[in-house]
Amino acid sequence: MARPGGSCLCSCLAVLCLLPSLSLAQYESWPHYPEYFQQPAPEYHRPQVPSDVTKIQLRLAGQKRKHSEGRVEVYYNGEWGTVCDDDFSIHAAHVVCRELGYVEAKSWTASSSYGKGEGPIWLDNIYCTGKEATLAACSSNGWGVTDCKHTEDVGVVCSDKRIPGFKFDNSLINHIEASHVLLMTPSCDCLFLPFNSLFAY
Repeated sequence: MARPGGSCLCSCLAVLCLLPSLSLAQYESWPHYPEYFQQPAPEYHRPQVPSDVTKIQLRLAGQKRKHSEGRVEVYYNGEWGTVCDDDFSIHAAHVVCRELGYVEAKSWTASSSYGKGEGPIWLDNIYCTGKEATLAACSSNGWGVTDCKHTEDVGVVCSDKRIPGFKFDNSLINHIEASHVLLMTPSCDCLFLPFNSLFAY
């Protein structure tokens, strides 16, 4: 005599056995586009910087573990300075990171978490939408107008991923280095020796 429910149990087991093959058949019917994964990364085109925006250079400095993070420092008017954390946002951090060639910002830090900087605090109460091509295009109190101290220096953490095709603008960096070399070159009267001293053996 058959036990009640036995046929139901057999039917359920049969369906369970068929499920893996059905699911495989479903995935096998999906179209395969290998060329989609082999597309070269698009070349990055930096947004045009308006001609009336001051040209600056950025760097990440301070006590950091990775090259893609650090205290935000701005080279302006011949001197490196910092940015205050007042009103800073993730949108401003995105602008900083993209200006340095990273895809995006992961986060930002306040209260000189990468150590206190030196020199002027160039930007305070800075506001960015995140679409600016440079931090100099964001609104602020004005260059050097601040009530902050270096205990409020802001930092950013950028993604490790670089922008494909990004080309770093070295023109200002080269100008900085050239100025430094000129300052370090000894004056001309140190380079000349009396003519007879050349033959004094």
